[in-house]
Amino acid sequence: MGYDNTKALCLDVVSDELKKYKAEAYEEAKRRDSYLLEKVVAELSKRNMTDEQALSEFREPSMQYDYTEAQKAYIKAGTPELASVLSNILAERIGESSRTLLQIALGESIKIAPKLIETQMATLALAFILKHTKRLNVNDHSSLVEYIQNTVLPIYKKGVSQKQSEFQHLNFTGCSQYSALSQELPSFFLNTYSGLFMKGIEKDKLPKDADGKSFVDLYPNLFLKCLNNSDTLQINAISEDVLTTLIERLDMSQEHQQIFKKLFKENRMSEEAVQKLVVKLVPEMQDVFDYWANSGIALLTLTSVGIVIGAQYAKIITGQDYDLNIWI
Repeated sequence: MGYDNTKALCLDVVSDELKKYKAEAYEEAKRRDSYLLEKVVAELSKRNMTDEQALSEFREPSMQYDYTEAQKAYIKAGTPELASVLSNILAERIGESSRTLLQIALGESIKIAPKLIETQMATLALAFILKHTKRLNVNDHSSLVEYIQNTVLPIYKKGVSQKQSEFQHLNFTGCSQYSALSQELPSFFLNTYSGLFMKGIEKDKLPKDADGKSFVDLYPNLFLKCLNNSDTLQINAISEDVLTTLIERLDMSQEHQQIFKKLFKENRMSEEAVQKLVVKLVPEMQDVFDYWANSGIALLTLTSVGIVIGAQYAKIITGQDYDLNIWI
């Protein structure tokens, strides 16, 4: 898949833009133009998109406009992180041929990404990962540690926004807006992975039915040894949503369903205890908790553009793909 036809069309699209530059600036502009095009082609190849499929979308005026905007921005800035983010967004945009909200958000992201510095992109990625995603393979403390070490910490360590002006600029560019209430980081861990943060229930204190039979005997598969206290039991569900799905599959009365939901919620740790446990498991997370508590990130609500840029930057750092259709 050489993408020769797509490359030829792309070069034709930006030819007038390149003519504006003089001498050495012209040569550097050509180099940057070629570099971004090759990165886009590499991304298309990863997605197994053929030259004809890409060319079909590039024949659309809206796609040519978005590509030109990306090239102009990269020719001007020339930073490697911008090339990576733009090439990812362009590849997503080429694959979104219908006029959808996602297509619009991708087009807007092409315009906005060049207005951000790398620390702002990392901030969007950190907010996106912790506020908007759930790792499905996290089901015990060891998998939580692996997730934090391979996803959360690498993004944080790239360097995130510290200045208030950077957060204000994120809002100004339309990547985010401030919410009225601060969203504490421990609450995201607690709500997303509740089953990892249970206090435990002594067996003889579990609810019983009208005949005096313990719930653990009635529904043995819905209990396991508590991850935080092996002398006690906990409900075998990672989150409230998972618990709801499990109990709806069983021939269980509404009364028992409500008892399970109440027990699940009441047995969760406090947010303070959650933070202590996460830091015990991964000491480096103390810096992330401190950052969250003392910067503007706790107030950020990401827009569709913020989600696109955050997801694409997170992909660059972690190698993890994110299906934007889930959020947009």
